[in-house]
Amino acid sequence: MFALLAAALVAAASPQLDAVPQTHLDAALRCRLGAYALPAGKVVTITGDGGHARNLRYTLSTGAFGRLREGPDGTYSAGTLTVAFEPCETGRLKLAGEQGSRQPLTETDTTFSSDGIRLHGKLVMPAGAKALAVWIDGSNNDPSTDDTVWQYELARRGVSVFVYDKRGTGTSSGALSADFQVRARDTAAAVQEARRLAPGIRKVGVIGGSQGGWVAPLTATLTPLDFVIPAFAMAEGPIAQDRQVVEAQLAGFPAEDMAKAATLTALTARIVLSNFREGFTELDAFRTEHVGEPWMKTIQPRSYTGILLTMSSADAKAGGAAASQGLSFGYEPRPVIETIKPRQLWLLGGSDRQAPNAGTQSILREIQQHRRDVSVVVFPKADHGLIERTKTAEGTTTSAYSAGLFDITADWIKTSRLPGTGNFVVRPD
Repeated sequence: MFALLAAALVAAASPQLDAVPQTHLDAALRCRLGAYALPAGKVVTITGDGGHARNLRYTLSTGAFGRLREGPDGTYSAGTLTVAFEPCETGRLKLAGEQGSRQPLTETDTTFSSDGIRLHGKLVMPAGAKALAVWIDGSNNDPSTDDTVWQYELARRGVSVFVYDKRGTGTSSGALSADFQVRARDTAAAVQEARRLAPGIRKVGVIGGSQGGWVAPLTATLTPLDFVIPAFAMAEGPIAQDRQVVEAQLAGFPAEDMAKAATLTALTARIVLSNFREGFTELDAFRTEHVGEPWMKTIQPRSYTGILLTMSSADAKAGGAAASQGLSFGYEPRPVIETIKPRQLWLLGGSDRQAPNAGTQSILREIQQHRRDVSVVVFPKADHGLIERTKTAEGTTTSAYSAGLFDITADWIKTSRLPGTGNFVVRPD
């Protein structure tokens, strides 16, 4: 959730780096995007990849995914897997020798406005859809209309999806903002546009990934929604997230080191809550006192505390406020989660290192005591993004979305039902 802040802070200290590239897929490749039916009921979904102009990404119906790089002959490959696209008008490709045909999903590009900012969106509709989800991206700069796999994975399961490029990303105008209220207003405008494009659909909600999981419930305070789905998100705020990420990285260190770490995260919390105006003298004194201690070296830049430790205070003070883009560090989501009207589904990874959720699970169990329409699904092996990584015998790492993720999400959107019993489901390992 702090990946964007890390890149921006580094760029603030190094002006030659472009912290917020406004990139998108080449227009000629956008016709390749979509879900393709393969033999034996298999499917491959093709999306953009990280805002790269020419790279693509595949996602198999097993959940496995990877980056496709373009070769000199126009084919795309990822290791031994090769994809050859036929001309766009045919809607066909060949994956590892198997013929695939693009599924008939209707896509409508649009432009809409929020706070006077022009935003680019896209509606992906399957035939006969009765529900629609608006996707809210996390803290990354990726163009959602190109790169978000959820738009096709849900659409091919019968749920319409509206995606939009955040301010300052893809082909949307404006400057990037991590202010959750601003992002909620943009999403509410996206909901309004989705409703305009699909007036026959009455069941409309939002799905927010990572930072978008803080934005999703807020959106429900601005516009009527049927459902809210925070995915790989937290029911605690950014300050708690930072503290928990640091604590997880220091697992196994003695209690006295954990106490020092608590002092450190309190110092960095003061810095971010003051909009990078206060607390640097105290942080420098703390660093001097504990320089070289093993626990300090263990903290990685996965949190804003870890990011601040990689920089001089002068650089952080000079560039921190601009780099954080108004991030709502002091936001506390629980009151919003408890009081919004729509039904909720929380999709959590039990091994999430970026958004540790033991506290979130406890909070949601408490909320469930008086709200039966708040549901939780935990995928025990999933890291951030609900992605599971496995090392092969050859030593390489493969990545896949958790089994059943998209099926469970689409079914719940359409029916409000989860697999198994109860409203707190822990999936089999």
